[in-house]
Amino acid sequence: MKKRLFLLLSAMIASVFIAGSAMAATSVSWLTPAEGSTYDVGTIVNPTGTASGSGITGGTGLDLMLVIDVSGSMSGSGINYAKQAAIALINALPDNTTQVGIVRFNSVAGTVAMLQDLTTNKASLITAVNSLSAGGGTDIGSGITLATSHLLGANAIAGHRKMEVVLSDGYSSGNPNAAALAARNAGITVHAVGIPGHNATQMSGIASNGGGMYTNVSNLADLVGIFQGTAGNLVGLDHVDIELPDGTMIYNIATDGLGNFILPDWAMELGVNTFTAYAYGTDGTMATAVLNLNGTSAPVPEPATLFLLGTGLVGLTGARKKMKKK
Repeated sequence: MKKRLFLLLSAMIASVFIAGSAMAATSVSWLTPAEGSTYDVGTIVNPTGTASGSGITGGTGLDLMLVIDVSGSMSGSGINYAKQAAIALINALPDNTTQVGIVRFNSVAGTVAMLQDLTTNKASLITAVNSLSAGGGTDIGSGITLATSHLLGANAIAGHRKMEVVLSDGYSSGNPNAAALAARNAGITVHAVGIPGHNATQMSGIASNGGGMYTNVSNLADLVGIFQGTAGNLVGLDHVDIELPDGTMIYNIATDGLGNFILPDWAMELGVNTFTAYAYGTDGTMATAVLNLNGTSAPVPEPATLFLLGTGLVGLTGARKKMKKK
């Protein structure tokens, strides 16, 4: 009870500061079931929700473009490293909330795969990655620009986070940083993954201008981890706590990289079942969301109905006896 009171007071205090701050943007909401839904007592439910913080827009889905360097300098082990990293990312993403597309570039950029649902197209996307071969010059900026056009195009889903992951050795003509900054200004986050021997200044510059994460294939677990939510997240979220209808607290409930979470099995109880989510952003702000579900007992026949049913059965038994006598 004290813990619940403390959390509620904290939420009230935070809301006062949030009201006067443009930066305070932590949010949390319940996705399913709908508010006020009714279930029979004992029905197992698994409410789902989403949260985000630090002024970053969260959501239930992700549109991701893989931007892969296939220039001559990537020949041999370089292109193989890039392929392994791309496939690791594809396998790390949640199937039913993600779209993935692929752009390749050398001196010019080309589309390998349009943005498409990962649920039914994972195998074909991996096949597309494995089919890549290296040769030619390098213009990273052209790859970023083409990927940006896809994320702003007809196949992109409104409300999805928009991201690019550039896999390259970083040796390029042109101005990749400008392309990354243009993507960022369009609401797209650009991450950079360098293969062994890459130009660290260039790759880190792409990530910095794109507002993303810079890493290399030897530390690919760091990048995979934020997409999965096991090593941070993509939406500025510190953690989410859940209060169940019986007052039990689930601290630091698991969230994916986009801040989505799902509750463990809950058996509906009679009356109003209230679930409360407390979200905490990395900027120190918080938000709460309440979900009320109704638990009802299975309908029981009224006494009059039982009487009529009983007399009907008695009458049926009597009729059968008369038929036998005949």
